[in-house]
Amino acid sequence: MRVMKQRVLLWAAGLVAMLSVSLGWLFPHPLVALPGAVAIVYLLACFVVQGRRSGEVRAGPSARPPELRIPPPPEARKPIDPADTGALIENMLAQGRFALLLRPQIAARLNEEQFQRALAALEDEMALVPDGDVVLGQLDDPVDENQLTEEEMAVRQGRVVRVEHFFLDRYPVTNRQFYEFVAAGGYQQVALWEPSILPAVLDFVDQTGLPGPRSWKKGCYEPHLRDHPVVGVSWYEASAYARWVGKRLSTDAEWVKAAGWPVSVSATMRVQRRYPWGDTMDRTRANLWGSGPKGTVPVNQFAEGVSVGGVYQLVGNVWEWMRGSFVPPELPGEKWVLEASMKSIRGGAFDTYFDNQATCQFQSGETAIARRHNVGFRCAVGICDLVLTRTADGSTVAAEHQSPIAVEVGT
Repeated sequence: MRVMKQRVLLWAAGLVAMLSVSLGWLFPHPLVALPGAVAIVYLLACFVVQGRRSGEVRAGPSARPPELRIPPPPEARKPIDPADTGALIENMLAQGRFALLLRPQIAARLNEEQFQRALAALEDEMALVPDGDVVLGQLDDPVDENQLTEEEMAVRQGRVVRVEHFFLDRYPVTNRQFYEFVAAGGYQQVALWEPSILPAVLDFVDQTGLPGPRSWKKGCYEPHLRDHPVVGVSWYEASAYARWVGKRLSTDAEWVKAAGWPVSVSATMRVQRRYPWGDTMDRTRANLWGSGPKGTVPVNQFAEGVSVGGVYQLVGNVWEWMRGSFVPPELPGEKWVLEASMKSIRGGAFDTYFDNQATCQFQSGETAIARRHNVGFRCAVGICDLVLTRTADGSTVAAEHQSPIAVEVGT
């Protein structure tokens, strides 16, 4: 409505200016020219203000979200000779498949410069989460604990799960990154998909019938959504992409470990964050209902809600597919009946309204074949699955002899 009023005023001012100029030729008098002069000044002021707004840039490094590494699009790259190993490796780095390059089977074939570049990409785009215990399945909704039995209390307190060192994507997978998978023919590579879902892969198409997320058109995303998290992909599509880049989906325990960042204060007590930034809900730190634009935002926004380990948007923007199945808690006297097997999702999304659904502990579920507008994913990889150090002669070091902080110390 405001834009419409501005357009009407501009149109009226232009009309007054034109009439005033025309009448000025016929009746040369200052009073005749005055309305036209006022209208022209108004038009010039509007254009100046609009020009300043269109060129406005937020000042200061703290006002800008961190930059994302954006490789050139696949169609802009030169054709690759399959016999050219160097070109293949360069293409894999451009595709963001550095984790695949650091797998033991491939890392031994990299020269030192290629190995260091893959290692640098790993450090830039993934966060190292240390090993430790995490409480999983804990229920933190309001309840009078004095009225619960010991069995009910035990269920509500969850179970302790041990998590080993692993790497987790700092950001959810973006449309731009998923496009690499689509452009490389990921939907046609049978080895990437669960055998049971192969007949249904032909149904994983966009709005124009081409392979890709449900919201895309003509096999591609809308340009302004390049850095937004990819949505409209099923659990199977997320898993196939993860295999293609040499990673996997994270487990529930790993995700909660990265988000809640538990600390053991004693042999029996663990302090675990309710939200990645602390124990109090602050909707300005996450893209949730009422705090965002009612849709997805670029994955590097809401830096105030980053986790202790430097992972963005673990809460808000989009729900995230987990590796495992959704298993609802069974309280005494209650029984869940699920229509079909479901996969776990965590983190909440831009349309999440209730605070308790946007915590580090809350788990929901969705059918694995669903392609929702508010569900995306990020990837993980175990530290023992990668080669992080090499000897002086360039040979790789076995996983059991690698330092968990090899990436950080550069050894």
